[in-house]
Amino acid sequence: MRKTAALLALLLAALTTTGCSVLEREYPSADPATLSQRLTDRAQWAYDGMALPPHEAVRPVQVLPGHSCYAGGLSIEKTLPDVVTFDLSWTVEDIPADVARATEARLRRKFTSAGWTLTHDGNRRGKDFVEFGFRVQNPATGDQFDLAWNDSVTSLFLSGYTSCAKVPRSAADNPSPKTWTPRTV
Repeated sequence: MRKTAALLALLLAALTTTGCSVLEREYPSADPATLSQRLTDRAQWAYDGMALPPHEAVRPVQVLPGHSCYAGGLSIEKTLPDVVTFDLSWTVEDIPADVARATEARLRRKFTSAGWTLTHDGNRRGKDFVEFGFRVQNPATGDQFDLAWNDSVTSLFLSGYTSCAKVPRSAADNPSPKTWTPRTV
């Protein structure tokens, strides 16, 4: 039994050292432009669903890939250079609590009625604070969106990001920046 365990440990070490991906997570391949467009389309859809009253313009934001996708298996701490997730975040400032609460409920309904799964409920109230928010995930793509508001800064924060995907190494190393600003009606 000890010989078998030692042999398995040696084999495992050899596979890991040679870069064998048998024990590492496989990510689906994707076109970076498609990922970026999917994210910005959903961000616009979410912004429209917020149905906010007139407010200061949302500042343009960059949509860039991030390297926060990990190999998994025995290489759990190692990020993969050709696997990325695209993200964007924006803020709408000076939103009163009643408007923030109604917006949070409206957008939560919009996402869940479109088949997204609620993965985190961030509505909390304490003696000296109030927070509204949630996180949803698209079960088909793995994309996620977060909405947050708190009474200390009175700003709505919305973030979206795609699930990790394998892209051409050149696209991961030299991304084409994309700027996004919500269109207002």
